[in-house]
Amino acid sequence: MMLNKVKEVPGGKVDEPDVTLLHAAARELKEETGLTAKKVVRKVTEMEWTEFGGKRGRKTDWLKHIFEIEVEGLEDLALAETEHQSFLWATEEEVLQDKVGEVQLTYITPPNKDIKLEAFRKNRNVEPRAN
Repeated sequence: MMLNKVKEVPGGKVDEPDVTLLHAAARELKEETGLTAKKVVRKVTEMEWTEFGGKRGRKTDWLKHIFEIEVEGLEDLALAETEHQSFLWATEEEVLQDKVGEVQLTYITPPNKDIKLEAFRKNRNVEPRAN
């Protein structure tokens, strides 16, 4: 997904009606992309940071959980205009090269690229399930 020309995966925060963290992830995915979460495949990673700001210069600690989610309804993909400007699909090699076709990949912060690469790595290293 693209917001102000940087690449970012859909995301957000837990809101009052969310029963669990996974419910929040599914809701944010639906709100931002129109896609329906079919299954949470795995937790990819998490990242922590602290922000200072706001009206009173408050300190806010953040913990972001990143999940790989299987979706249904790719034909229903519709970006929330206030959240994202466009989308693209990228392979691991394209993320490594910071380029998809003619589109240069730019990230909000360097860890955002690392998160995408970690998702590819975990996907590669998953043992197939026995039937």
